[in-house]
Amino acid sequence: MNRSSGNPVRIIINMLVAFFSATCLFPLMWMSYTSLKTSAEYQDSIISLPEALQFTNYVQVLSHARFSQYFLNSFFVSLTTLMLVLILASVTGYFFSRFQFRGKRIMYTFFILGLVVPTHAWLLPVFIQFRMLGILDKPFTLIFPYVTFALPTAIFLIDSFIKGIPLEMEESAIIEGCSIWSTLWRIILPLCKPMLATVMILTFNTSWNEFPFALVLINRDALKTVPVALTMFTGTYTTNYPQLVTALIISIIPVVLFYALFSKKIMVGMTAGAVKG
Repeated sequence: MNRSSGNPVRIIINMLVAFFSATCLFPLMWMSYTSLKTSAEYQDSIISLPEALQFTNYVQVLSHARFSQYFLNSFFVSLTTLMLVLILASVTGYFFSRFQFRGKRIMYTFFILGLVVPTHAWLLPVFIQFRMLGILDKPFTLIFPYVTFALPTAIFLIDSFIKGIPLEMEESAIIEGCSIWSTLWRIILPLCKPMLATVMILTFNTSWNEFPFALVLINRDALKTVPVALTMFTGTYTTNYPQLVTALIISIIPVVLFYALFSKKIMVGMTAGAVKG
C-alpha cells in the first residue's frame, strides 16, 4: 500500500495544484459559455450560465463584412513572416555555429541585442522611417518589423541547438561529396526539427497577436489584422461583450491549432536550446 497517498502535506499540495489549475481553466470556460449568451443575459449576470445555447454571436461575427478579410490579412502577414524567419534564421544560425569569420562576434552581439531592447521602443522610429520611405499602409508593411523582431530569438535558439549536433556528421557528409548547402538542408535542418517547431510556434504566435505596430503602421481598413479588428466590437459608450468574447475565441483558434500541431516538439526544442552550446 502506498502510504504517501495519505500524507496530509501531499494532499494539501495536490489541492493547491488543482486550485491553480482551475484558475487557469476558468477564463477559457467563462469565454466559451459567455459567447453563447445574449447581451441581456450578460448584463444580468456575467458569471451565470446561458439560459439556452444560441450561436447568434458566432453567426454575426463571421458574417461581418470585413472579418474574413482581417483573417486573411493576419494569415498572410504571419505565414510570410514565419517562412522568412525560418529561412534567414536557419542559415544565419548555421553559419554562426559552424564557421569562423571576421566580425562574427560583433554580428552575433548585434543580433542578441535584439533580445534586450524592448520591441515597442522601436515603434516611433519605425513609423517615422516607414513614412519617409513611403511604405506605410502596404500589404507587406508589417512583415519587415515582424521578421526583424523575431530573428534574434530564432537565431539564438537555432545556433544553440546546432552547436549540440556532432560535427563528425557534417564531415562525413562532406567526404561523401555534399556541399555546404546540401549538408545544411539534408543533414542539419532535419535534425533541428524540434527547434524549428519551437521557432515556428513562437514566430506565428507573436505575429498573429501583435497589436501596436499593426495599429500604428496600418490605417487602411482593408489591410488591418485580427487584433486591430477586435477593437471594432467596442463602442464609445456601450460594448457588446458576448460578441467581443466570441470574436476573441475565433481569433485564438488558429494559434491553438498551430500549437497543437507542434506541441510535442516545442518542449524538446526549448529544453535542447537551453542546455546546448
